Parts: sequence; structure tokens; C-alpha cells
Amino acid sequence: MSVSILVVDDEPDVPDLFRQRFRREARNGTFVMHFANSGEEALDKLVAGIEPQLIVILSDINMPVMDGLELLREIKTRQPDLPVVIGERLWRR
Repeated sequence: MSVSILVVDDEPDVPDLFRQRFRREARNGTFVMHFANSGEEALDKLVAGIEPQLIVILSDINMPVMDGLELLREIKTRQPDLPVVIGERLWRR
């Protein structure tokens, strides 16, 4: 059974780092990774629908226009039961 994770970060290298870290899980179908470069793009993806089932959103806190806390508030009004994890840095090298 596959589930989706949405990663929201404006840093261009973050998707590659997550793909590399979860390569095995993606290959065997455990996780389907989705990426958004901004809070606005993340909300657009939620409206469009993410398949398979979205189980968590991982978001950077510092992003232009809509920061992680604003994104969290918006998500909680739309999907209050969806877990959201917000951090200053999603990935440390």
C-alpha cells in the first residue's frame, strides 16, 4: 500500500535530497513523494487532490509570501486532521 508525503520548501535542492533519502521506499512503493516550492503551491496541490492518500505535510517555516505557520493555519481550516510538521530546516547535510 502506498501513501503520499508532501514536502513544502523553497530551497531548490530539497526535492533531490528527499528523493535520495527515500529512494528505497519510493522504489518499493511505500511512499510517493510530492513537492511544492511555496505555501501557495502546496494549497493548490491539496485542492487538486493528492493520490495516493496524503498522510503528512513536511514544511519549511521560512518561505517568502506564505510562511510555514500561515500554511499550517490554512491547512488546518481545510483539513484539520491532516498532520503537518514544520521546521526551520527540513534537511540538514
